[in-house]
Amino acid sequence: MSAVLLGAFVTGLILVAAPRLARARWVLRAPGLAIFTWQMTCVTALVAVALIGLTTTLHWDTTHSLMCRAWRLCLDALQGAHGRPAQAAAILGASLLVGLTGRLAFGAWQVTVTERRQRRSVRTMLRLAGNRIPALDATVVPAEHAAAFLVPGGAADVVVTSAAVRQLAPDELQAVMAHERAHASGRHHWLLRSVRLAHIAFPWVPLFATALHQVHRLVELRADEVAVRSSRPIALARALVTLAESGARPAAANPGLLAADGGDTAERLERLLQPPIPLPRASTRVAAVAAALLPLTPVAVAVAGRYAGIG
Repeated sequence: MSAVLLGAFVTGLILVAAPRLARARWVLRAPGLAIFTWQMTCVTALVAVALIGLTTTLHWDTTHSLMCRAWRLCLDALQGAHGRPAQAAAILGASLLVGLTGRLAFGAWQVTVTERRQRRSVRTMLRLAGNRIPALDATVVPAEHAAAFLVPGGAADVVVTSAAVRQLAPDELQAVMAHERAHASGRHHWLLRSVRLAHIAFPWVPLFATALHQVHRLVELRADEVAVRSSRPIALARALVTLAESGARPAAANPGLLAADGGDTAERLERLLQPPIPLPRASTRVAAVAAALLPLTPVAVAVAGRYAGIG
Protein backbone atom coordinates (compact mmCIF):
# COMPACT_ATOMS: atom_id res chain seq x y z
CA MET A 1 0.00 0.00 0.00
CA SER A 2 0.98 3.60 -0.55
CA ALA A 3 0.25 4.14 3.14
CA VAL A 4 2.94 1.59 4.02
CA LEU A 5 5.51 3.34 1.84
CA LEU A 6 4.55 6.70 3.31
CA GLY A 7 4.86 5.27 6.82
CA ALA A 8 8.36 4.06 5.98
CA PHE A 9 9.18 7.46 4.53
CA VAL A 10 8.05 9.29 7.69
CA THR A 11 10.00 6.86 9.87
CA GLY A 12 13.14 7.48 7.82
CA LEU A 13 12.59 11.22 8.03
CA ILE A 14 12.29 11.11 11.81
CA LEU A 15 14.95 8.51 12.63
CA VAL A 16 17.55 9.14 9.92
CA ALA A 17 17.20 12.45 8.07
CA ALA A 18 16.44 14.72 11.04
CA PRO A 19 19.34 13.49 13.24
CA ARG A 20 21.75 13.81 10.31
CA LEU A 21 20.57 17.37 9.65
CA ALA A 22 20.99 18.21 13.34
CA ARG A 23 24.63 17.03 13.21
CA ALA A 24 25.45 18.63 9.86
CA ARG A 25 28.35 21.10 9.89
CA TRP A 26 27.31 22.95 6.75
CA VAL A 27 24.56 24.70 8.73
CA LEU A 28 27.24 26.89 10.30
CA ARG A 29 28.08 28.16 6.82
CA ALA A 30 24.45 28.85 5.85
CA PRO A 31 22.17 29.14 8.91
CA GLY A 32 19.41 30.83 6.89
CA LEU A 33 19.27 27.90 4.50
CA ALA A 34 19.34 25.48 7.42
CA ILE A 35 16.34 27.18 9.05
CA PHE A 36 14.40 26.89 5.80
CA THR A 37 15.40 23.23 5.47
CA TRP A 38 14.14 22.45 8.97
CA GLN A 39 10.84 24.16 8.24
CA MET A 40 10.39 22.23 5.00
CA THR A 41 11.30 18.99 6.79
CA CYS A 42 8.52 19.58 9.32
CA VAL A 43 6.06 20.45 6.55
CA THR A 44 7.08 17.29 4.69
CA ALA A 45 6.37 15.12 7.72
CA LEU A 46 2.92 16.67 8.14
CA VAL A 47 2.15 16.25 4.42
CA ALA A 48 3.22 12.61 4.57
CA VAL A 49 1.01 11.88 7.58
CA ALA A 50 -1.92 13.64 5.90
CA LEU A 51 -1.36 11.53 2.79
CA ILE A 52 -1.33 8.36 4.88
CA GLY A 53 -4.76 9.28 6.15
CA LEU A 54 -5.94 10.32 2.70
CA THR A 55 -4.75 7.22 0.88
CA THR A 56 -6.13 4.97 3.61
CA THR A 57 -9.49 6.71 3.40
CA LEU A 58 -9.73 6.89 -0.38
CA HIS A 59 -7.60 4.00 -1.58
CA TRP A 60 -10.02 1.21 -0.85
CA ASP A 61 -11.62 0.28 -4.15
CA THR A 62 -10.66 -2.47 -6.59
CA THR A 63 -9.55 0.00 -9.26
CA HIS A 64 -6.56 0.96 -7.05
CA SER A 65 -7.15 4.61 -7.87
CA LEU A 66 -5.04 6.96 -5.79
CA MET A 67 -8.11 9.16 -5.32
CA CYS A 68 -11.76 8.21 -5.23
CA ARG A 69 -13.74 9.23 -8.29
CA ALA A 70 -16.35 10.86 -6.06
CA TRP A 71 -16.65 11.67 -2.37
CA ARG A 72 -19.93 9.74 -2.39
CA LEU A 73 -17.96 6.54 -2.89
CA CYS A 74 -15.73 7.42 0.04
CA LEU A 75 -18.76 7.96 2.24
CA ASP A 76 -20.07 4.61 1.08
CA ALA A 77 -16.82 3.02 2.23
CA LEU A 78 -17.10 4.69 5.63
CA GLN A 79 -20.64 3.31 5.91
CA GLY A 80 -19.53 -0.21 5.07
CA ALA A 81 -20.90 -0.46 1.54
CA HIS A 82 -17.66 -2.07 0.31
CA GLY A 83 -17.07 -4.54 3.10
CA ARG A 84 -15.71 -4.52 6.62
CA PRO A 85 -11.99 -4.21 5.71
CA ALA A 86 -12.67 -1.21 3.48
CA GLN A 87 -14.81 0.39 6.19
CA ALA A 88 -12.12 -0.14 8.85
CA ALA A 89 -9.42 1.33 6.59
CA ALA A 90 -11.61 4.31 5.68
CA ILE A 91 -12.43 5.00 9.33
CA LEU A 92 -8.74 4.77 10.28
CA GLY A 93 -7.72 7.18 7.53
CA ALA A 94 -10.51 9.64 8.30
CA SER A 95 -9.62 9.55 12.01
CA LEU A 96 -5.99 10.29 11.19
CA LEU A 97 -6.95 13.28 9.06
CA VAL A 98 -9.34 14.65 11.68
CA GLY A 99 -6.76 14.12 14.43
CA LEU A 100 -4.01 15.83 12.44
CA THR A 101 -6.21 18.83 11.69
CA GLY A 102 -7.45 19.06 15.26
CA ARG A 103 -4.00 18.89 16.80
CA LEU A 104 -2.66 21.57 14.44
CA ALA A 105 -5.63 23.82 15.27
CA PHE A 106 -5.03 23.25 18.98
CA GLY A 107 -1.33 24.04 18.61
CA ALA A 108 -2.04 27.24 16.69
CA TRP A 109 -4.53 28.38 19.32
CA GLN A 110 -2.17 27.61 22.21
CA VAL A 111 0.83 29.32 20.60
CA THR A 112 -1.20 32.42 19.73
CA VAL A 113 -2.82 32.77 23.15
CA THR A 114 0.39 32.10 25.09
CA GLU A 115 2.56 34.48 23.07
CA ARG A 116 -0.07 37.22 23.16
CA ARG A 117 -0.35 36.95 26.95
CA GLN A 118 3.43 36.96 27.42
CA ARG A 119 3.95 39.96 25.14
CA ARG A 120 1.18 41.87 26.88
CA SER A 121 2.86 41.23 30.23
CA VAL A 122 6.28 42.37 28.97
CA ARG A 123 4.89 45.48 27.28
CA THR A 124 3.06 46.44 30.47
CA MET A 125 6.35 46.17 32.33
CA LEU A 126 8.04 48.34 29.68
CA ARG A 127 5.39 51.04 29.99
CA LEU A 128 5.77 51.13 33.75
CA ALA A 129 9.54 50.83 34.13
CA GLY A 130 11.07 51.31 30.70
CA ASN A 131 12.79 54.42 29.38
CA ARG A 132 12.88 54.86 25.62
CA ILE A 133 16.35 55.94 24.41
CA PRO A 134 16.16 57.27 20.83
CA ALA A 135 19.93 57.17 20.41
CA LEU A 136 19.85 53.40 20.95
CA ASP A 137 16.48 52.89 19.28
CA ALA A 138 15.72 50.71 22.29
CA THR A 139 13.96 50.70 25.65
CA VAL A 140 16.14 50.57 28.77
CA VAL A 141 14.77 48.90 31.89
CA PRO A 142 16.43 48.97 35.33
CA ALA A 143 17.98 45.62 36.26
CA GLU A 144 20.99 44.24 38.10
CA HIS A 145 21.87 41.76 35.35
CA ALA A 146 23.02 42.57 31.84
CA ALA A 147 20.54 41.40 29.21
CA ALA A 148 19.12 42.39 25.86
CA PHE A 149 16.15 40.93 24.02
CA LEU A 150 13.56 41.57 21.36
CA VAL A 151 9.86 41.75 22.09
CA PRO A 152 8.40 40.61 18.75
CA GLY A 153 5.08 41.55 17.30
CA GLY A 154 3.58 44.29 15.19
CA ALA A 155 5.73 46.91 16.94
CA ALA A 156 8.89 44.96 17.68
CA ASP A 157 10.85 46.57 20.50
CA VAL A 158 14.49 46.01 21.45
CA VAL A 159 14.94 46.02 25.22
CA VAL A 160 18.23 46.34 27.06
CA THR A 161 18.81 46.47 30.80
CA SER A 162 20.55 49.32 32.58
CA ALA A 163 23.26 46.88 33.70
CA ALA A 164 24.00 46.02 30.07
CA VAL A 165 24.27 49.72 29.18
CA ARG A 166 26.79 50.18 32.03
CA GLN A 167 28.84 47.05 31.42
CA LEU A 168 29.06 47.00 27.62
CA ALA A 169 31.43 49.21 25.68
CA PRO A 170 29.79 51.41 23.03
CA ASP A 171 30.82 49.14 20.14
CA GLU A 172 29.65 46.07 22.07
CA LEU A 173 26.28 47.65 22.79
CA GLN A 174 25.94 48.61 19.14
CA ALA A 175 26.70 45.03 18.11
CA VAL A 176 24.01 43.73 20.48
CA MET A 177 21.50 46.20 19.02
CA ALA A 178 22.40 45.04 15.51
CA HIS A 179 21.88 41.43 16.57
CA GLU A 180 18.41 42.14 17.96
CA ARG A 181 17.41 44.21 14.93
CA ALA A 182 18.47 41.28 12.76
CA HIS A 183 15.95 39.15 14.66
CA ALA A 184 13.26 41.71 13.94
CA SER A 185 14.07 42.23 10.24
CA GLY A 186 14.42 38.49 9.68
CA ARG A 187 11.00 37.79 11.27
CA HIS A 188 12.68 35.14 13.37
CA HIS A 189 9.74 34.98 15.78
CA TRP A 190 7.58 33.76 12.88
CA LEU A 191 10.14 31.09 11.98
CA LEU A 192 10.18 29.90 15.57
CA ARG A 193 6.40 30.07 15.85
CA SER A 194 5.90 27.63 12.97
CA VAL A 195 8.06 24.90 14.50
CA ARG A 196 6.79 25.64 18.01
CA LEU A 197 3.26 25.06 16.71
CA ALA A 198 4.23 21.63 15.37
CA HIS A 199 6.00 20.73 18.62
CA ILE A 200 3.05 21.77 20.79
CA ALA A 201 0.60 19.95 18.55
CA PHE A 202 2.69 16.75 18.51
CA PRO A 203 5.01 16.85 21.56
CA TRP A 204 5.69 13.10 21.33
CA VAL A 205 7.22 13.37 17.84
CA PRO A 206 11.01 13.77 18.23
CA LEU A 207 11.34 15.47 14.83
CA PHE A 208 9.44 18.55 15.98
CA ALA A 209 11.27 18.78 19.31
CA THR A 210 14.59 18.59 17.47
CA ALA A 211 13.44 21.12 14.89
CA LEU A 212 12.43 23.60 17.59
CA HIS A 213 15.81 23.28 19.33
CA GLN A 214 17.71 23.59 16.07
CA VAL A 215 15.78 26.61 14.78
CA HIS A 216 16.32 28.34 18.15
CA ARG A 217 20.03 27.71 17.69
CA LEU A 218 20.10 28.73 14.04
CA VAL A 219 18.22 32.02 14.32
CA GLU A 220 20.92 33.17 16.74
CA LEU A 221 23.64 32.21 14.26
CA ARG A 222 21.75 33.98 11.49
CA ALA A 223 21.31 37.14 13.61
CA ASP A 224 25.04 37.11 14.36
CA GLU A 225 25.75 36.73 10.65
CA VAL A 226 23.67 39.82 9.87
CA ALA A 227 24.94 41.82 12.85
CA VAL A 228 28.63 41.54 11.91
CA ARG A 229 27.90 43.24 8.59
CA SER A 230 27.71 46.50 10.54
CA SER A 231 29.69 45.61 13.69
CA ARG A 232 33.02 43.99 14.44
CA PRO A 233 32.75 40.27 15.27
CA ILE A 234 35.06 40.72 18.27
CA ALA A 235 32.73 43.37 19.71
CA LEU A 236 29.73 41.06 19.47
CA ALA A 237 31.78 38.19 20.94
CA ARG A 238 32.81 40.28 23.96
CA ALA A 239 29.23 41.41 24.46
CA LEU A 240 28.02 37.83 24.26
CA VAL A 241 30.46 36.79 26.99
CA THR A 242 29.29 39.62 29.25
CA LEU A 243 25.62 38.79 28.74
CA ALA A 244 26.19 35.06 29.25
CA GLU A 245 28.12 35.67 32.47
CA SER A 246 25.25 37.74 33.88
CA GLY A 247 23.03 34.66 33.88
CA ALA A 248 19.85 36.64 33.24
CA ARG A 249 18.49 34.43 30.39
CA PRO A 250 15.19 36.34 29.87
CA ALA A 251 14.08 34.01 27.07
CA ALA A 252 14.17 31.01 29.44
CA ALA A 253 11.16 32.41 31.33
CA ASN A 254 9.47 33.77 28.21
CA PRO A 255 10.02 31.69 25.04
CA GLY A 256 8.37 34.41 22.96
CA LEU A 257 11.39 36.69 23.47
CA LEU A 258 14.57 36.57 21.39
CA ALA A 259 17.48 37.23 23.70
CA ALA A 260 20.95 38.32 22.61
CA ASP A 261 22.56 35.50 24.63
CA GLY A 262 20.32 32.76 23.24
CA GLY A 263 21.43 29.64 21.42
CA ASP A 264 24.70 27.80 21.98
CA THR A 265 27.09 30.42 23.42
CA ALA A 266 30.28 28.42 22.81
CA GLU A 267 29.28 27.68 19.23
CA ARG A 268 28.42 31.31 18.57
CA LEU A 269 31.72 32.52 20.01
CA GLU A 270 33.70 30.05 17.91
CA ARG A 271 31.82 31.11 14.79
CA LEU A 272 32.36 34.81 15.51
CA LEU A 273 36.07 34.42 16.21
CA GLN A 274 36.72 31.91 13.40
CA PRO A 275 34.07 32.63 10.74
CA PRO A 276 33.40 29.66 8.44
CA ILE A 277 33.61 30.06 4.69
CA PRO A 278 30.06 30.71 3.38
CA LEU A 279 28.55 28.18 1.04
CA PRO A 280 28.88 29.13 -2.64
CA ARG A 281 25.89 31.12 -3.84
CA ALA A 282 25.05 28.61 -6.57
CA SER A 283 25.09 25.72 -4.10
CA THR A 284 22.88 27.66 -1.71
CA ARG A 285 20.30 28.34 -4.41
CA VAL A 286 20.22 24.71 -5.55
CA ALA A 287 19.85 23.54 -1.95
CA ALA A 288 17.07 26.06 -1.32
CA VAL A 289 15.14 24.83 -4.35
CA ALA A 290 15.62 21.23 -3.21
CA ALA A 291 14.34 22.10 0.27
CA ALA A 292 11.33 23.92 -1.20
CA LEU A 293 10.45 20.83 -3.25
CA LEU A 294 10.87 18.47 -0.29
CA PRO A 295 7.15 18.51 0.67
CA LEU A 296 6.38 17.06 -2.77
CA THR A 297 8.39 13.94 -1.96
CA PRO A 298 5.54 12.21 -0.06
CA VAL A 299 3.27 12.82 -3.04
CA ALA A 300 5.84 11.15 -5.30
CA VAL A 301 6.12 8.23 -2.85
CA ALA A 302 2.33 7.78 -2.86
CA VAL A 303 2.19 7.86 -6.66
CA ALA A 304 5.14 5.47 -6.92
CA GLY A 305 3.36 3.06 -4.59
CA ARG A 306 0.31 3.10 -6.85
CA TYR A 307 2.17 2.50 -10.11
CA ALA A 308 4.43 -0.12 -8.59
CA GLY A 309 1.31 -2.12 -7.83
CA ILE A 310 1.83 -1.76 -4.07
CA GLY A 311 -0.95 0.75 -3.41
